Amino acid sequence: MVGGAAGLLVGGGTLYALTSGDDDKPGPDPKPAPTSGGPSVAGVAPTPRWIYNHPASEPVPLTAALVKDRLLVLTDESHVSAVDLRTGRRLWENADGAKGQAALAAGDDLCFVAGPSEFLWLSAKDGKVAHRVAYADGFQDAPDLTVRTLVGSAGSTIWFTGSHKATVKAPAPKKGEKPGKDRQVVKSYLFGYDIVQRKELWRTPVPSGRGPIAPVFRLIAIRPDAVVIRQDYRTLAPAALKAAKKKGVFRSFDRETGKAQWSRRFGNVALDGAAVGDAEGTLYAADGANLRAFETPAGKAKWTLKGSRGSVFGTSLPSGDLLYTTNRNQEVGALDPETGKPKWRRSTEAAGDKAPVISVSGSGSTVLAADPGQVTAFSAADGKRLWKFQDIGNQAPEGETVTAGYQVLAYDKTAIVRRGRTVYAFPVA
Repeated sequence: MVGGAAGLLVGGGTLYALTSGDDDKPGPDPKPAPTSGGPSVAGVAPTPRWIYNHPASEPVPLTAALVKDRLLVLTDESHVSAVDLRTGRRLWENADGAKGQAALAAGDDLCFVAGPSEFLWLSAKDGKVAHRVAYADGFQDAPDLTVRTLVGSAGSTIWFTGSHKATVKAPAPKKGEKPGKDRQVVKSYLFGYDIVQRKELWRTPVPSGRGPIAPVFRLIAIRPDAVVIRQDYRTLAPAALKAAKKKGVFRSFDRETGKAQWSRRFGNVALDGAAVGDAEGTLYAADGANLRAFETPAGKAKWTLKGSRGSVFGTSLPSGDLLYTTNRNQEVGALDPETGKPKWRRSTEAAGDKAPVISVSGSGSTVLAADPGQVTAFSAADGKRLWKFQDIGNQAPEGETVTAGYQVLAYDKTAIVRRGRTVYAFPVA
């Protein structure tokens, strides 16, 4: 049963009743979960189409993902569950997907989830397991494989890191010498895997991370012929961390074969400096207080956007013919990705010292900035601030106070906003 009290949407001052989840099974023609109606006001978040509260009897979700613009798939410590994006009502849950990484569509009818010990393919209709591949014995010549993390995906292909222990036989002793001892070593790989065909495409050896276990790679760019990554510096082995000299090392792999293409640093981009690449070959990265564009793999700087006092840029977002920017001073902007010339820059007017995470609506008309305190919507055309949304969390006597930041998942003309266990579906342009 879904618990929880009403959450106050600060800005409009409207008190919305939270809808229930698994107590409200949809019928043949489910209707949207109710909200209080009324037109939206300038500067006030629009009335959500529906509101969903994750069951109080279950842990707060770890991940949230959209699947085929039909389902919101949530994973937590005990279940994977799905919410109907039309209605905001919970459709199913399955304990087999507990602690899973964010879900992906695997064809039209299946959801793919990477669990702690196996890959799962669940029916999008009822959540039942259709297929499973155990890591321990599902990969040839990699017994007892441990999958560390999903790196990213494109179409039906995912990339992930994994490792396993292997025995290295001691060389045959020379005459008169004692035989040496076999050694146990950890072998780590970056994998390419097709989740529709359910088969490994390739694997490429990579240095093991701190542990030693497989490294954690962060996706930087997906290109027609390549995938570009950077290792999370916290998983670098001590020798690799020292060799990096406080600068991030970016690596490119061929999408078809997994073959390593290039590896290099860019400018003075730090180990954890925010960075993203586009499909055409440009890297946009925080370099000190500035944002810089680099040609890859050459490394030539194309332009530099000067930051304001105390500014540290967060991860930019290439979308359409613009690059959207974000920084620690709570500023969101848009610029020409070819020249770096700013189109507009606006403040979210929120408190905090973390750069907002930005997303763009399916139409490209609305920019949404999510930070620990609120979600702010801007017009993509001119940066006009449209509205903000704040949620005080679950105020029931025994309910948790939501302290998590906001997550936005945008598709079509809807922005899914999640904070802790509460999810809102807002109409956007």
